[in-house]
Amino acid sequence: MKRDPSGPRSLDGPAETIAAAKGARAFWWSCAVAAPPVAFAVAASGYPMAVGEAARDLALIGLWSVSEEIVFRGALQPALARAFAGRFPSMRPLAWMTPANLATSALFAALHLWRHPFVAALAVFPVSLVYGRARELSGRWWPAAALHLFFNLLLYAASWWLARGG
Repeated sequence: MKRDPSGPRSLDGPAETIAAAKGARAFWWSCAVAAPPVAFAVAASGYPMAVGEAARDLALIGLWSVSEEIVFRGALQPALARAFAGRFPSMRPLAWMTPANLATSALFAALHLWRHPFVAALAVFPVSLVYGRARELSGRWWPAAALHLFFNLLLYAASWWLARGG
């Protein structure tokens, strides 16, 4: 059975299936636990989201988060995975950090320079790797969009709280 490089890895047997399920569960829980303190730290270290009219802000956060993930994790990352398939065998030990995820995340971070200072855009890179890993574990773009939206909503909440003297 040929593996689709843009989707989740195919597994050879029951032991691998169980190990993969445990690894995926650990990944999702790590994201859920790490996102709130990371979002607060980002907002508190001088890179908050602008807080204005809540309804408009939340609608734009939803629109941008989902749109970015459709483009980057829905189209670009799977295309790069197909293009890079079999070309980087030395990266097998780092299977969680695939060339497609690295390239997609580098471009994702670079394109944040148009609206963010260099340090903030650079900080987008590791977060983007997490979104890319979500795409690779699930084989779909929407889990990455859900993580992106979750993080941006937490960042907005932290920014709102800090702006009110929290």
